[in-house]
Amino acid sequence: MAGIGFPLRRLAQQDTLSGGLRAYLHAGIISSGPWLLTVLALGGIELFGRSLLAPEMVQRFSQVVIYNFAFSLVLSGPIVLVITRRLADHIHARDISEAPGMFIGALAVILAVQTALGLPFYGLVAALPLAERVLALIGLQLVGGIWLAAAFMSALKSFDSITAAFALGLATGIVGAVALTPDFGVAGMLAGFNAGLALVFFWLAARIFAEYPHPVARPFAFLGDLRRYWEFALVGLLYNAAIWVDKWIMWFAPGRSVVTGGMPSNPAYDGAMFLAYLTIVPSMALFLLAIETRFFETYLRFYRSIRNHATAAEIRRDHRAILRDLGQGLCSLAVLQAAVCYLAILVAPGLIGLARGGVEMVFIFRFGALGAACHMLLLAVMVVIAYFDFRSTMLAVAVMFFALNAGLTLGTLWLDLGYHGYGYFIAALLSLLFAYSATATRLVRLPYMTFVGNNRTLR
Repeated sequence: MAGIGFPLRRLAQQDTLSGGLRAYLHAGIISSGPWLLTVLALGGIELFGRSLLAPEMVQRFSQVVIYNFAFSLVLSGPIVLVITRRLADHIHARDISEAPGMFIGALAVILAVQTALGLPFYGLVAALPLAERVLALIGLQLVGGIWLAAAFMSALKSFDSITAAFALGLATGIVGAVALTPDFGVAGMLAGFNAGLALVFFWLAARIFAEYPHPVARPFAFLGDLRRYWEFALVGLLYNAAIWVDKWIMWFAPGRSVVTGGMPSNPAYDGAMFLAYLTIVPSMALFLLAIETRFFETYLRFYRSIRNHATAAEIRRDHRAILRDLGQGLCSLAVLQAAVCYLAILVAPGLIGLARGGVEMVFIFRFGALGAACHMLLLAVMVVIAYFDFRSTMLAVAVMFFALNAGLTLGTLWLDLGYHGYGYFIAALLSLLFAYSATATRLVRLPYMTFVGNNRTLR
């Protein structure tokens, strides 16, 4: 679903500096909007909140937000990835009449699943006041809705409104939290932050219904695709769990903090890793704006030529074009991410100082930046795998990333404090090497894989 990348690319190709800057700004927000909203809002609220509340109470607010994003990402992952595939199939077939129904049905399922976990967790496990329990559960549902809406964003055309939604949501979350904190404490912080999330979700939902002006029909038809695309459902679960599994382990490691019963955390590790993830935003923008759109054009040309009964020479020509564009794109991505990572490692002490973190966060941040660089390239390779429908390869990569991140993070707990984050870095690196090797092997033989190896009608 590279649709929004094409109008952004046309904006970037305007012969003005402002056009290029606007295009990359929109691409960065569209590709990383939920993450940017969370990190920037958390940072802004904590910055102002420290003068209004005790540090322990501010940390309690942060824990609720972090838990909500962890739970919602993992629980919604299987539904979101299957919906993404189903929506892409409908766009390819030029029939988007079921898009509103897909959104409503998937939203209902995600809210039900999250309620099944969130209600007992916040009701029985987390030691929070009643108002905070209710607001935490509401925040969990809003974040889950944003993950689902994000799956539709790449198919929308109104990139200005998407950027405006996240910008106003960020401002509303910070201003609302700061305004309500003096009178209502942590509950006021959560209420203000939820207001920002609600603005983002309902704005994106309105854009989805505006660009897909069809009646809601067959809202739960996608449930059959959970069985048809079971590999995607498992990938959505395991890959998103792999993103969080090292944090979960560190929540129970030495150095953890428990300011709220039932909700342990590791502020040094979490904070350093969240900052490290910000280093991938420029590469995410480049991937959406330039690399995926260019690859998508050669990808379409290859399969359209086959459908139009192209000769073997024409198929080989289009095959070489795919390999060339993918190679150039991944090299550009690797160079940009390496440069950003190198800069981040150099400025790590100053950056952590601005975030008011301890010296132990510097080492974690540096390993996190290296891991994020490998993670970004891994994500790009997984997108390519999904384009060619190599589902077994995609599932193997997700399983490997989850197992390695869990195992290596557990292993580094026995090492010195300076090695925290090393497990995530090695896990991302090894998963990237495996994914690249498996994908390259298949792409080199793409004509054979198209006609024989990946042809399900021959099985």
